Amino acid sequence: MTDQRRVMIVTDSTSDLPDILRTRHDITVVPLTVVFGEESFRDRVDITPETFLDRLTHAPQLPTTSQPPAHTFSAVFADALSRDMNVVCITISSALSGTFNAARLAAEEFGQDRIRVIDSRCATMQLGWVAVAAARAAESGADLDAVERAALDAIPHTRLFAVLQTLDYLYKGGRIGRAQHMVGSALGIKPVLSVIDGIVTPVERVRTWKKALAQAIDLASGDGPLTDIAVLHAGNLPDAERTAAALQERFPQANIVIDWAGTTILTYAGPGAIGIMTLAADS
Repeated sequence: MTDQRRVMIVTDSTSDLPDILRTRHDITVVPLTVVFGEESFRDRVDITPETFLDRLTHAPQLPTTSQPPAHTFSAVFADALSRDMNVVCITISSALSGTFNAARLAAEEFGQDRIRVIDSRCATMQLGWVAVAAARAAESGADLDAVERAALDAIPHTRLFAVLQTLDYLYKGGRIGRAQHMVGSALGIKPVLSVIDGIVTPVERVRTWKKALAQAIDLASGDGPLTDIAVLHAGNLPDAERTAAALQERFPQANIVIDWAGTTILTYAGPGAIGIMTLAADS
């Protein structure tokens, strides 16, 4: 017999879901924690991306982020079950964070017949679009198995491309070595990054910012037709708007949102960065 309970969609704050999408699709977001020295803040609860970026540019050392504790997920799952709902929880790539493991441990307290936890192998709004795809399935009345399948089917149809103004924050965060940082900085290289199978990967190295943005737009357009596009920025709304306009011209039917990048990507991308995250058709 098919389980007709409604399905709650849960994700973590690294999804960078804009409020409009989180609210429209009733997605529950579990925050990670950002730590500046002795001060801790729940991502997008106690600190906004704008405030975070200002602190980041003046901080003597990079902040750290920590995954939500398992009991935070447990509380969310218990609330869903108490309201007679099933749960599909989709997290940031397990290669980038321990968040998936925390959610998995929490789910084990309740059993897998009502809760499914998915390692998206994605990050930022690449993860966000997977959560939205799952939410759309839930809104259509799909059962737990079908919503889980919708999320899994969406993952290979998502892409992420980010363009950085500087390599400094990647270097400080231990994501690139000193030699690569020195050469890249000396040559003024603007890297285009992606997340491939859960790992942050450089895909292009371009000499000028304008060419790097154009390259990112071309790369993001390669999986068309696109149904959903997010353009996120690190305090760089003008370039975000220009990027979104270029993508809208190529994909006039696509749903496009523009918003701030979240604290996790800001930590390593630094000021001025632009990210493009897409969901292609047939997902």
